[in-house]
Amino acid sequence: MTAKSVRNRLVIRITRHLPSMLTREEHLKRSKKAALALLSAGRMREAVSSMMTDIVKSPSSALPHEIHAFGICAAGAGDTKAVREYIEGFI
Repeated sequence: MTAKSVRNRLVIRITRHLPSMLTREEHLKRSKKAALALLSAGRMREAVSSMMTDIVKSPSSALPHEIHAFGICAAGAGDTKAVREYIEGFI
């Protein structure tokens, strides 16, 4: 392992734990983009999981956790349209 790869790993680890400087809108936009990319790739469950974890990470997104049941049930049923509605429904 080179010194550069070790440094890059450390930077990645450190930046994961820094508070986000994104606005709520920027955070939602990035979260939706990532989740919709997974959905487009046919990875429905991962799309819902991505959205759930991103929303929970954001301190400005105080939502009841029950809202995620819709996305989980939609993914479990294989309902792409409902998963897209779940993702795009966050405002």
